[in-house]
Amino acid sequence: MHSSTILIVLAAGMMIGCPHVSATEPANKTEEFVATEEWQVVAEGQSIPKGLHVRINLQTGVKEAKLLDESERGTALQSKSSDEEKPLSLEHKVDIVEESVRKVKEHRSYAELRKAYKDFQKNFRTDGELILQLVEQYRNLSKTSVQSELKIKLNVLENLEYLLHQIDNALVFIDHGSLDDILLPIVVNETNADLRISAMRVLGALTGNNPKVQIKVFERNFGSHFAQILMTSSNSAEISSALHAFGALLRKFPLAQQRILSTSGTQALIGVLRSSDVELRNKAKVVTLISDLMVEKQSVLDASADAPDTATTVAQYVLLDFETWLQSHGYCTALEAVLSQDYVHLLDQPEAVEQFTIALESTESVCLWSKSASLRHALLTIRNRFSHSQDEYRLEVSQALAKVCESFYEKQIHVEL
Repeated sequence: MHSSTILIVLAAGMMIGCPHVSATEPANKTEEFVATEEWQVVAEGQSIPKGLHVRINLQTGVKEAKLLDESERGTALQSKSSDEEKPLSLEHKVDIVEESVRKVKEHRSYAELRKAYKDFQKNFRTDGELILQLVEQYRNLSKTSVQSELKIKLNVLENLEYLLHQIDNALVFIDHGSLDDILLPIVVNETNADLRISAMRVLGALTGNNPKVQIKVFERNFGSHFAQILMTSSNSAEISSALHAFGALLRKFPLAQQRILSTSGTQALIGVLRSSDVELRNKAKVVTLISDLMVEKQSVLDASADAPDTATTVAQYVLLDFETWLQSHGYCTALEAVLSQDYVHLLDQPEAVEQFTIALESTESVCLWSKSASLRHALLTIRNRFSHSQDEYRLEVSQALAKVCESFYEKQIHVEL
């Protein structure tokens, strides 16, 4: 065992340093260590008598001990207490050895971490760099849906969807012309439904709560393209992603609401409600978007008195005649038909029931819900079924639905009286 790799610690009456001596086989750790004048390996956990010469190999961690030579007894390591000098106890000695090993191991781990960190720095990329790398990768692929490249394109779009939720990242994407080069061609011309779905998910991530991007997306007429997809597609996933992107574009953007909903937008949304091929989950998303836009407008108008500096925004919302557009395209009839005809299926979809309940409440000023006997029957049936459920969420939905029913039908009772 080389002297540069050995830490020698003496107990009471021992000194540091000794000539190299070969070690014997480790003793049975269940027995007390029996010291001799030759070095012996100390088994893990084996107790050692006091007053021995102990050393440890810092590379292997092996501890060895032997009896002190006569010449070593005069130079002992001492530890001073507040009362008197006492020889360093065995417990203290072992702690020192183990602490030394721990520090050496930590030092080696730190060196390894530094190397790993340097390797990491070589391959590190900022979000902006990753986005540009993905954009360039997509641009280098063929313009058509070559099957061999489809998986790569979908993977690029999936990574972009993840990165573009952040506002700054979205602006990097927009500033490099990627909206025109990548997303617009997919939404308008792409024949592969999976690519269109992924592109609209990217647009939803890109546009949500990002006014600068909303303007760019609006200027490129994406709203009309979303409306067209909603009116023509029968693909559930495509309708869902189009609704997501459509909502991200319209929310908190009164100019886009005015331009898009006054033309094909409202018709497209209500068309989804009327379609027998669209599942209830997507119809619930439609009424949620309509409800959100109604509530948004009313909230801005209610708060305008306390915020005179928002006069321009308020004026834009005043111009919105969303209620009239809903009525002219038959929103009330369409929603009533969905609930009256499909309420049996809603019994298994409490999330959708909650969305429809909120929509009914927020559009009460537009539709005379209390006049429909079939709607009343559907709502009361769902309420009664949920009220007897053991599921806590269904009970909460039942309570919300009960309040809506009371609001609608108690009024009718009082009028009749």
